[in-house]
Amino acid sequence: MAHNAIGWYRAQLGDHSEAIEACRQGLALLREFDGRHGEAATWDTLGYAQHRAGRPAEAVPSYRHALALYREFRDRYYEADPLGHLADALLDAGEAAQARRSWQAALRILDDLGHPDAERVRRRLVETG
Repeated sequence: MAHNAIGWYRAQLGDHSEAIEACRQGLALLREFDGRHGEAATWDTLGYAQHRAGRPAEAVPSYRHALALYREFRDRYYEADPLGHLADALLDAGEAAQARRSWQAALRILDDLGHPDAERVRRRLVETG
């Protein structure tokens, strides 16, 4: 998980290539030690770094991988989070209809959970109308 944290903070600082490299190193270690939950989080961070680096089309498969892993765990909140990230990347990649479907799926989960992030996702749907 340390590589994921490094990747996340590097991406926040705008060091996208270093963030991507840290995530890739982390994924290799996590696969070796069967750290599936950490792997899901790291795929999400990798997608974030790729997206922020201006490569949303590369971020889409990373977010989808994170989403698939979170679905395996049946962790609904952590399923909603990468759905929202995926939607942002899809929109930036020119796939507005797919983005809306992803946000709608995230919104259903967040509404079911009564989570306050539902309002943020609802606003994104309205903004991209």
